[in-house]
Amino acid sequence: MPAILTDEALNYLLDSAGIGLTAEQKAELKSVEAGLAAMKARVRKPRGHMAELAHSFGFTAEDLA
Repeated sequence: MPAILTDEALNYLLDSAGIGLTAEQKAELKSVEAGLAAMKARVRKPRGHMAELAHSFGFTAEDLA
């Protein structure tokens, strides 16, 4: 996934949040941006009730299919 956050946008977001980072820290943050975007896309997909096994017991064969 290509990077979508420009340096100007990153600086704006950090400045508006009052976060001061070094150039090395900003580079590291930008290096994980694509992975974070991919993770957000996976998390935001609809999931069924089987995604939360901790609260369910007595599964049927249809549940596990």
